[in-house]
Amino acid sequence: MSAPLSRKWNSKLYNILSRFVLVQVKRNARRSKKVPDARTMPDLTALGIGTAKRMSAAVMFFDFENFTNVTSHISQEDTLMILNVATTTVMRIVREWNGTVEKHTGDGVMAILGTETLKTDMIAQQAIESAQTIKYMMQVDVLPQLVAQGLPSLNFRIGIEMGEVLISRIGLHKMNFLTAVGSPANRAAKLEALSRPNGIAIGENLARNLHPYLHDFLEIGDDPKWDWHYPDRITPYNYYHYSYEWYEPKLWLKEWFRLNRMYR
Repeated sequence: MSAPLSRKWNSKLYNILSRFVLVQVKRNARRSKKVPDARTMPDLTALGIGTAKRMSAAVMFFDFENFTNVTSHISQEDTLMILNVATTTVMRIVREWNGTVEKHTGDGVMAILGTETLKTDMIAQQAIESAQTIKYMMQVDVLPQLVAQGLPSLNFRIGIEMGEVLISRIGLHKMNFLTAVGSPANRAAKLEALSRPNGIAIGENLARNLHPYLHDFLEIGDDPKWDWHYPDRITPYNYYHYSYEWYEPKLWLKEWFRLNRMYR
């Protein structure tokens, strides 16, 4: 058995993402001061509508906690800057793990990961690595830099689940959206709401497919609002708070070699 997580998290990737965040902050600091008026909705590119593809994948929701209340005390331009910097960073990280952003959920993002492999352990690994990276970049780069611009401090939440879903574009011409349909997507949305501030909550199927080493970093959730069961309607379907975090990139490579020797 190989190491629990890959070597993809490294100084090179961190530096790329860190520079990306810095560019987004500077670019949007300028843009927010030059927001023009508009009289029509920008046109959207229509894709194939009404078709679907069945696949095993992971669905992730990222969102800010209490975003509406926090941003009600700042200007619209400042709110836009937060969204431009934070959501584009999440999108950039999802792309790094070959994922797809399905849609924006106001102040959040819904993404699908693990669509390029049939191996459930690899789907789980790609999903959890991208979530760990989002968490690291938010805490180390994105939120501190936004605060340095005089913007309010925010907490985020991440929810992830995996399983069989239908990927479909729903709607009409010029009025449609791409989405993942199925219980895993529904559970992921609920998990995001139940996640701890700046935390990651995952469903039982994703937890089951993680490397055994990572099971030590799972704490079963007990929120009464979680009411999922297996098809027998008796056996509880659990969720977990996931606490493993990336080391600083250079230190992670040392840890990766240690774990690789352990599980070789």
